[in-house]
Amino acid sequence: MPIEKGTQIEYQMETIIKQEGEQEVFFYKGLGKAVQMGEWLYIRYEEEGTENKVTIKLSDAGKVIIIRRENNNLSSRMSFETTSNGVALLSTPAGMLEMETISHRLLQDYQDKPFGGTIQLDYSLSMKEQLFGNYSISLHFTT
Repeated sequence: MPIEKGTQIEYQMETIIKQEGEQEVFFYKGLGKAVQMGEWLYIRYEEEGTENKVTIKLSDAGKVIIIRRENNNLSSRMSFETTSNGVALLSTPAGMLEMETISHRLLQDYQDKPFGGTIQLDYSLSMKEQLFGNYSISLHFTT
């Protein structure tokens, strides 16, 4: 299915956050768009019940970039790779905070008819050897 011009998708995203012995689970679902540009597949949507806009960039080379905007301001930008650590920029009242992303599991699975996919990502955030938490993202999307 050609997705160069943007194809409407349905998505479901589950995020699990484990910090300081506690766990939070967030679940989002709704409509978004998918578009292929070069080696990157872009998934764009607005989180249900918020004005937060999310762009997820997926490459065939095993890279994932997640960009989140609140009120059109950059809230976070995180990069993940299967073969090396990435960088996370997180908005704080004092400015952007840079952290390291450590990917433990990064799986991408796609299907053609109907077009869709599943992304599984387990990662940690750390700064200067200090672990801030462990996270899991599960994204399912289809046309």
